Amino acid sequence: MPKVTLCALLISLYCLTVPAAAQTKPGKFLSEYNSLIVEKVMLDENPKLAKFPAGHDTDLQKKIVADLQKKNVFPEIIDGTKQAGEQTPNTNSPANSKRLILSTTIIDFNPGNKALRYTVGWGMGATKVKARFAFRDAATGREIWDHTQQGKFLGFITIHGTGKDYPTTEASGDIVDGLIRAINKFR
Repeated sequence: MPKVTLCALLISLYCLTVPAAAQTKPGKFLSEYNSLIVEKVMLDENPKLAKFPAGHDTDLQKKIVADLQKKNVFPEIIDGTKQAGEQTPNTNSPANSKRLILSTTIIDFNPGNKALRYTVGWGMGATKVKARFAFRDAATGREIWDHTQQGKFLGFITIHGTGKDYPTTEASGDIVDGLIRAINKFR
């Protein structure tokens, strides 16, 4: 009898952790969408974000757009920060395209400790960036799915002279890679 209750408990916990959209539509619920509008990346109202390097939110938004386009995650990727006239028209987009809107919010940041990365290693002193991605249906505004992803920079080699905070850039790139893997699970 204890095995039955343990199994029931595990199944109920699984049902609580599966996204709501996945519960209502089994399978690949993002596959019905063929266009994605990537909105401007926002910073959460969090005191930890006071040390977040200026301009990296814009860099993250550009990286999301570029990587989604490069990996053809959706047939059409639209940069939501550009005006309609600035967009490069995509001739592959069908006339009856169903669009999603991606809103990104940076919710946590830890600049890490360079000295710990250099001396101890093993993940000590890692730079960490955490973001929440919310996908909404463009026609209804209803949230379809949300996903939280954390990126880390564990290395100790940094490239100087780029004018950017290299560890934060690398941690943000880690976030985008994780986002693309998560989208592909439901696409």
